[in-house]
Amino acid sequence: MTLYSGIVVRHDAVSESLRLKLDILRGLIRRGAPIDLVVCTHATDDPDPEFRLTPSVARLVGQQSFWESDLHIFEFGMYYDLVDALFVVPPEAVSLVIDHNTTPPDLVDQPEVKAGCQMALVQRHDLRLATHVACVSEFSLEIARSVGVDEARLSVLHLPPAHAGRLLPRRFGEGGVARPVELLFVGRFVRAKGVRDLLALAERLWADGTGRCRLRLVGSPRFSDGDIFAEVQAAVAGSGGLVELSSGLDRAEMVAAYQRADLLVIPSFHEGYCVPVIEAYTAGCHVVGYDAANLPNVIGGLGAVVPTGDVAALGDAVARFAERAEASGQAGAPIVVPTERGDMDEQAWLEAVRVHLADYSVAAYERKFLGLLRQLAEQTATGLVPALDDAIGTRQAELVDAP
Repeated sequence: MTLYSGIVVRHDAVSESLRLKLDILRGLIRRGAPIDLVVCTHATDDPDPEFRLTPSVARLVGQQSFWESDLHIFEFGMYYDLVDALFVVPPEAVSLVIDHNTTPPDLVDQPEVKAGCQMALVQRHDLRLATHVACVSEFSLEIARSVGVDEARLSVLHLPPAHAGRLLPRRFGEGGVARPVELLFVGRFVRAKGVRDLLALAERLWADGTGRCRLRLVGSPRFSDGDIFAEVQAAVAGSGGLVELSSGLDRAEMVAAYQRADLLVIPSFHEGYCVPVIEAYTAGCHVVGYDAANLPNVIGGLGAVVPTGDVAALGDAVARFAERAEASGQAGAPIVVPTERGDMDEQAWLEAVRVHLADYSVAAYERKFLGLLRQLAEQTATGLVPALDDAIGTRQAELVDAP
């Protein structure tokens, strides 16, 4: 079995998707499944022995493992050469593409990244060659349909949170005194993520001088636009401590960031999925965002959604939440949550979030992936061998009661 990704590095959602599958497959091997694993990628910071640096399809087809693989699993979002191996996968083998969607080129300023996005739009037509395409979101499903992938070969496989917290209520004050509302942004510092809109929102929020909101931005400069990152740094320097910047956080620190935050603000102009929304919900953190692409699906009516690019509407939504939080803190009572479904008391909101998260959990992801694996193994020339069938069945039984 061969897995493919353009890169496999820390703080990258596509890389995390590949690692999830790698962990599941290693678990099957421990249960006796006859699986030989190879991971082909252009670049990685992972030292594990399964990884092979493979810069091109020409190099790939020179590897014996390519011809011996019964199943080829491709992560796809940005263009990379190895996706074109779909044209030469042997007829007795099967292929699965995990479609993460692609940022529209007109939302990208960096020339090399824009070119990669433009090439990915063309390469996306390769998906018609795949045995099956699993889209990470309902929005990506629509895009896969638009390039002609048959409905029978499509499904949705939601990514689980990489950083899962504890779904707990928020307390906004003590002794009748409300505390500041902690706003959070998690993502790359690029135009498509609406970072400039976020900074404009911050200026509006601080203009009244009350300091009732503080903003923390979490992201890595590695995958960011240098000019926008510099603007973020300038905003931090001039905020008087109301804006904070964090990067390079490990898993425990990310969980702590979500647990500390009250409101995740996602002003993205495009999101093929948006894992931070799910990560925020797992920690009981509320969400406000634009109505771009998949954001309405992943927010699920449990936060506030405003027209994309409308900074004033975004500011109104944040201010509305802050007013509710202030009232909660002063009264020492649970917050009344403003959502797209209407006002909800806190316990009702927490229960609705718990229900929403059920299809985004690690267990739900593994159950669906194992089902796909069994289905695809049955279509190979060797079929679903008993040892693999037994290992999948054993693991599925263990997951029956998992949330």
